[in-house]
Amino acid sequence: MKSKHDEDASIISGWESRGGDPDRSGQSHQYGRRFEGDGTYTIYHVFSGNVATIGAWKMEGLSPKNAARALRVLNNPPGGLR
Repeated sequence: MKSKHDEDASIISGWESRGGDPDRSGQSHQYGRRFEGDGTYTIYHVFSGNVATIGAWKMEGLSPKNAARALRVLNNPPGGLR
């Protein structure tokens, strides 16, 4: 059985291989990450402060590595991954 962090990493890997998150509508988004007291990170929209939700995935409880990867994908314009 995969851990939550392994499942998060798998989702992010799919985004990276497709060039961005699946909910892109051609808009530029700005997300940040917030350190939580339990050692995990939450990705949030910087203007609203709401936890980022992509599809059914609420982006909280992320490992430091997965949070960094998710931010890189989310904050790059469509097709902008290198």
